[in-house]
This record gives sequence, structure tokens and C-alpha cells, in this order.
Amino acid sequence: MIARCLAGEADAFRPLVQRYQRLIFSVALRMLGGRAEAEDVAQQAFVDAFDALDRFRPEDRPHAFSTWLVRIAVNRAKDVLKSKRWSEEPLDREIGAGEASFAHDPATPETHAMRDEQLRRLQRALLRVPIKYREVLILKDVEELPYDEIHGILNLPITTLKIRVVRGRVMMQKALDQLDKEGRR
Repeated sequence: MIARCLAGEADAFRPLVQRYQRLIFSVALRMLGGRAEAEDVAQQAFVDAFDALDRFRPEDRPHAFSTWLVRIAVNRAKDVLKSKRWSEEPLDREIGAGEASFAHDPATPETHAMRDEQLRRLQRALLRVPIKYREVLILKDVEELPYDEIHGILNLPITTLKIRVVRGRVMMQKALDQLDKEGRR
């Protein structure tokens, strides 16, 4: 498909967008916390990827394109965070379950309501984790990518990634505990 795009067949890029749009949007949403910003970042990541296809080098690596595309999206999300000078505090508005799902839909309305609240709580806590840990947690724990693929996305040593996951999980737990304390007040 990439070769077809490079040969001038722009429609050949559409299946790549369809294949990876959920992943790219999901990563952007969890990095930024807002649907509109995530949609913009995801769209721009695909535009950037299309424009840079001639520089893409798969080098016979598995998942080379998805790794490259996620790296573009992560970098775009970081740019948005830097340009708006967002703090590491969560957004004031609630994130709906449809915007950020961490698990499958439960069977009953009661469990669905509890799950929705838990997802909002997790999203608020995730937004309190510093970006360098947040990005690794999203890629490892939410998107369930292997360390070698995360290494390809972030260009960090695997040891560093593992350390950031451990530290990020600790920070996530502290953020969850803090949310619980704030909820009891």
C-alpha cells in the first residue's frame, strides 16, 4: 500500500488510515484528555505520515508502520501539550466511557455505571501523571504494546521504558489515592 501511495495512488492510503485510526485516536485521547484535541492530533498524524511516506523505512521490522505512525501521533500530542502549556492537572470536564475505554462493556446497567465511573477516575488520574510517564503507560498498559515496539516509537532504551512504567504505575496509584481523598471531602 505504501508503494502504491508513493507511485501517486493516494487512495491506497485509506486502508492504512482505517486500520490504525482507533489506535492513533486512542493514544492521542489518553495523552491529551480531550476528544477535540485528540481528533485533531490523530488527523494531523495521518497527514504528516502521508506527507513523509517517502522517508518511511520499514527495514523488515514487524509493526514498522504502526510504530512509526504512533511515534508521529505521540510527538504531535506532546507539541499540543507544550504549545498550550498545559499543566499536569486533569481537565475539569468528565471524560465519557465512550471516549476512553479501558475494558469491554459489562452486561448489566449497574456494572456499566460503575465501570463508567471507574474509567473517568482512571482517566483523571492518568492526566495527573507527568507526560514522560503517561506516554509509556498508555503505550504499555492501555494499548498493550511490547517494549520493543514502544522502543521504536519513543526511541528510548528498553531499560528506561521499564523504569518509567514502574514509576508511572506508582504515580498512577498516588493519583488515584489523591482522587479518593478529594472525593471524601
